[in-house]
Amino acid sequence: MLNLISKATVKTHLGIDNTDYDTQIEAMIPIVSSDVRRILNDGFDRYYLAIFKSGETDIDFGIINQVFYEDGEYYPPKFELGQVVYHANLPADTYLSSINPVTGKYTLSAQATDDGDYVVPTIKISQWPAIAKMIWYRISRQTVNSAGARKVSAESYGGVSKTYAQSELNSKYDYPQILIDDLGPAFAKVG
Repeated sequence: MLNLISKATVKTHLGIDNTDYDTQIEAMIPIVSSDVRRILNDGFDRYYLAIFKSGETDIDFGIINQVFYEDGEYYPPKFELGQVVYHANLPADTYLSSINPVTGKYTLSAQATDDGDYVVPTIKISQWPAIAKMIWYRISRQTVNSAGARKVSAESYGGVSKTYAQSELNSKYDYPQILIDDLGPAFAKVG
């Protein structure tokens, strides 16, 4: 799964309630999703065995993924609430919305469309606003007519406009540094 966010979620975070930019948003989602993977140093390609049923929101990571800890006990893996999870049988942008501390079972934000036996955890919902703005930044740069105009980049959301000086742009990734910072720290791979 390449796309880390759906068109509907992008439009919600940008406050777009028409179809004027749908084609551009759809074109930029996979590009920005790929960039986010590079920026965060995470391919989001790990999966965890899980059990969920069609029409339900319960998801059980149970004993199939247990990790042994120093205290001699086995525990299911821990995920953060708001962790977006992917499976072909889950609606786009489904995330872990709660956990039952007694059973250790999580609740999904949407009902499964069919049974499933694994999920791929990706970004967190707190990263959606930054990713949506990164998509809009890419779209707004497409409308620049000349190379000289690219030295200063601008974007606007509704009636608000923001201009970024060259010093505010990350030269490695070509996004405003503030948006990269909003994504959070990169994944540090050890070993």
